[in-house]
Amino acid sequence: MVDEVILSAKDICMDFSSVRVLHNVDVQFEKGMVYGVVGENGAGKSTLMRILSGFLQPTRGDIFIEGHKVQLNPLKAKEYGIILIPQELNLVDSLRVYENVFLGSEVRKGFFLNRSSMIEATRRYMQQLSLRIDPQTYVSELSPAQKQMVEIVKAISKSVKILIMDEPTSSLSQEEISKLFDVIRSMKNSGITVVFISHKLKEVKVVTDSLIILRDGRKVHEGKTKELSERQIAELMIGRKIDEMYPPKLSPSNELILQVKNLTTKDGTVKNANFEVRKGEILGFYGLVGSGRTELMEAIIGVRKVDSGQILLNGKQVKIESPQDAKKLGIVYLPEDRKTAGIILSLQVFMNTTIMSLEKFSKVLLGRRREIETFRNYEKKFDIKTRTPFQLAKTLSGGNQQKVVISKLVNTGAKIFIFDEPTRGVDVNAKHQIYEIMHQMIKEYDATFVVVSSELPEIIGICNRIMVMRSGEITACISGEQISEKNLIYHATGLEEGDSYKG
Repeated sequence: MVDEVILSAKDICMDFSSVRVLHNVDVQFEKGMVYGVVGENGAGKSTLMRILSGFLQPTRGDIFIEGHKVQLNPLKAKEYGIILIPQELNLVDSLRVYENVFLGSEVRKGFFLNRSSMIEATRRYMQQLSLRIDPQTYVSELSPAQKQMVEIVKAISKSVKILIMDEPTSSLSQEEISKLFDVIRSMKNSGITVVFISHKLKEVKVVTDSLIILRDGRKVHEGKTKELSERQIAELMIGRKIDEMYPPKLSPSNELILQVKNLTTKDGTVKNANFEVRKGEILGFYGLVGSGRTELMEAIIGVRKVDSGQILLNGKQVKIESPQDAKKLGIVYLPEDRKTAGIILSLQVFMNTTIMSLEKFSKVLLGRRREIETFRNYEKKFDIKTRTPFQLAKTLSGGNQQKVVISKLVNTGAKIFIFDEPTRGVDVNAKHQIYEIMHQMIKEYDATFVVVSSELPEIIGICNRIMVMRSGEITACISGEQISEKNLIYHATGLEEGDSYKG
């Protein structure tokens, strides 16, 4: 394909309340290419994309479509074929798929909607992308991955030329991600330009042709993706060498702090689970989607009903029927989905830190000043970036939100921390900071961790031992030199070398 620049921007600057967040950024996008845009949270990725899709007007700079200077707003951008799919999808759950696809551009026959025409057209778009979604299904009945595909079909129906996708894989399984990548390649082959914003460097390496790296609002690199390793990309993002992504592992004591014996859940998602955790240890849990890892953790903290088995704390059997029971015993849980179960986005950040331990600050009235002082302590200790303690949690980056959740758990005085996907949705530098915080907690608070993670490098890099689960059962305990990707995958799938996993 002959190089054809379809969209470019020159000298883009953006100020918010006299603070410059984009500095003289130049970018260009060619037809039928897949571009990765990466950078730490706050680097300016989403701001730049909102400018290129007409939702923000730059303080300075020019935008060109096929060499012609243009002024963009959201409607104009769509006319030029530029469509942004935000991280929070813009679908109406109460409408059917075809109604979402044609929302605002309905096909009519006289005074009436031509439903059959819209259904058939939606079906054709689905076939074009090798998708199997019934156009008459209500969006509320779709999985996150299917909703993502409906957004893409909406874009195709609008004759998209440049599709901008903001963190499209954040809530998808590995199998769903593979399907999304197939769809992206199909669009590329049709001449559509795709801009893929992500913090997942492995995915960026797999699916993109070219890479734009932003740091502190400046473009620091632009070139072919294959020319850089993941490590080089990460170092360009944060502006320094990553000597060690994972801090050296600490040695736990021999003291058993938590034991789980023959635990089986009433719903059958966990069967006869046995494991033990030593004081100061980071014990990992690895397995494929549906292996029962999260369900086991939910059973331990009393969210999921237990049919049989025992939980022992410091050698004594305990009964845990709710997270409140677990908290009283010094066990707390960082959930997989931070935004729906870990942090209250509409609440101020200092309130999020103290919400699980309000009894410390109140007899009759809340000790508001002491709450703020408590937050300030964690803000400094865990390097939480905020403008003010009164800032709403939803305005923080993913990494800072996660650090607020961790501060909330620490403030309960707990000693056992169950972390489910602790670095999901955070950038590479925030990941490193979270690993350092965990070590800090072990040293300062005598903390012990049980960590569930789907990221093999993470689970290998931080854990003293790793329990592997498959079909609700623990299939292996791996430690020392036996900890490797090959061993973990073997025990997670049960396949011999040379077999192929069908999912």
